Amino acid sequence: MGSKITINPITRISGFLEIQVEVEENQIIDAKSSGMLFRGFEKMLRGRPPLDAIYFTERICGICSTAHSMGSTLALEDILDICPNENDKMIRDFMHGCEFIQNHLRHFYQYTLPDFVRGPEIQPLYNVTHNDYRLPEELNREISGNYVESLEYSRLAHEMLAVLGGKAPHTHGIFVGGVTVNLDAAKWIKVKSILASIKNFVVTRMIPDVYTTAEYYPDYFKNGVGYKNLMTYGVFDTYVEKDLFYVGPQVFINGELQGFNPEKITENIHRAWYEARQTEQRPTEPTVEENVYKEEGYSWIKAPRYEGNPMEVGPLARMWLSGNYTRGISTMDRIIARVLEVGKIIEIMEGLLERVEFKPTQQGRYAFPGEAKGKGLIDTTRGALGHWVTTQDEGIQNYEIITPTAWNLSPEDSRGLKGVVEKALIGTTIEDLKKPVEIGRIVRSFDPCVSCATHVLSGGYSLVQIRIV
Repeated sequence: MGSKITINPITRISGFLEIQVEVEENQIIDAKSSGMLFRGFEKMLRGRPPLDAIYFTERICGICSTAHSMGSTLALEDILDICPNENDKMIRDFMHGCEFIQNHLRHFYQYTLPDFVRGPEIQPLYNVTHNDYRLPEELNREISGNYVESLEYSRLAHEMLAVLGGKAPHTHGIFVGGVTVNLDAAKWIKVKSILASIKNFVVTRMIPDVYTTAEYYPDYFKNGVGYKNLMTYGVFDTYVEKDLFYVGPQVFINGELQGFNPEKITENIHRAWYEARQTEQRPTEPTVEENVYKEEGYSWIKAPRYEGNPMEVGPLARMWLSGNYTRGISTMDRIIARVLEVGKIIEIMEGLLERVEFKPTQQGRYAFPGEAKGKGLIDTTRGALGHWVTTQDEGIQNYEIITPTAWNLSPEDSRGLKGVVEKALIGTTIEDLKKPVEIGRIVRSFDPCVSCATHVLSGGYSLVQIRIV
């Protein structure tokens, strides 16, 4: 008879996530990933003016809010058949890049490293929960110092975003038709100077730190593998210049590279707390209704599928599919790819700054047609993000969002296919059942964002429940 381990909540992520695994002879044989917070943003948007969606959906997350402004703006531009001019597009992409930097810095140092490095004793921000720390004391002290210093550079990334977007998070700078900022020399010099300082930290500290960590945890190149199905909607992919182009939309399924077709995306609600006329439907179909009493349900997260396949999305998928990182697919590969992607994004942002001009933004007034549908698909910090909107009589009739975390943390579907994180956990060896650190390390490598930057703080006692049955 095996044991069941339940960790609720998984800390050092955004939102409430429960992980339950079944273990036999110290090996995980089954896993369940449960998103434990209902948001309901799609329901809030029904009946509202379409342009409200940009600022509303930004509030889905305090860490990746710019991502939603990008997805929503692209969906509305799709309806209006609007294409921003090249200058506005470059400024918009630069702002999007700022969010990549701040997110990846925070995820690596504040979310991931505490699993591998003994950090500074800053309560309740840092709490030692296991004994599997392998770095020599001197290296540990050095990386621990960078943990603290990284906070300044992630803040600076948000400062760049605020310079161009008015504030951060929840910037006002990205909007239908391009951007709302008129770039001038003062703003340009400021963001260029900040970007240079961040680049120096990334090149001299962050990248060496991830390789040092990986050297002492070689076993994490062998776990957290999952399906090896990868997908990207593409990002920084509208430029012909090589130094500005990153990755175009594509999928990698069962070892075969394929072109991407958005019509193959579906959502399955078999194990999610929702009801609809059919278990599987396309994002353009009416939003489902919630049912917390659904007997077979165990998560508020739906199960997106691409042609029926669970797909991993995120930095590793992008870096792999673009040819920038092809060492492997695993927990540690995921962590390394995210760090290396920061360097790639910075190079693109430098190229954008060299080409952008000081021109007035091209904004206008927009009237929506009587009935229309639009979609905005783009890769963001955590992976493939999709916004689908249906408008009628200049109001939102239906809105559907599939986040990167929905792809990675989905529950089992009606075909019995596990979600990406669930599959990645199955087969993992747990050394100490009372301190199953392996579970947290694998789950956090996907950078989950279950809700709007909700964090758990401890006032002298642990709020994390680890139940072993």
